[in-house]
Amino acid sequence: MPSLECLPHPTEIRLITLESEREELFKHRWLVLRKPLGMPQGTEQDQYDADPRVDQAVAIYHQHIVGSARLRSLSPILGSIAYVAVLPAYQRRGIGTALMHFLIELGQQKHYQQLRLMSRTDSLDFYRTLGFNPAGEPVTVHGIPHQFMRLNLLVALDKTTDSSLN
Repeated sequence: MPSLECLPHPTEIRLITLESEREELFKHRWLVLRKPLGMPQGTEQDQYDADPRVDQAVAIYHQHIVGSARLRSLSPILGSIAYVAVLPAYQRRGIGTALMHFLIELGQQKHYQQLRLMSRTDSLDFYRTLGFNPAGEPVTVHGIPHQFMRLNLLVALDKTTDSSLN
């Protein structure tokens, strides 16, 4: 996991706990992912956001959400990461990486064997650096090319265990 020292101080990565945070998360998600596409508020949510079993992670800086991402179960062995979003002013500071490491570790705690996500094609390299690999053919969503990607957590867990033994 990246050191929190590279993140704007003080930044906290955690799951949301309050309903007011959920509303701020949706506003944040819309600002980063949908508003630039000219889409109205409400398009940043889907049917899974109401499920209390879905994990919504946030990066908090000075009591405001500056980054967010979601993890949900697709099966007992497969988790799905979606809506990874960091405010433009806070990008390239390690916040997205910290959110992803947080969700990868959470996926390991939930005993998922794999995580999957759908990346915009201009973000593929970011996810590759985290160990995700392209899966299948690209698709277009909201007029933007996307690529499904997968991370084998059994391999990721083996690498973590191996490095901790050295």
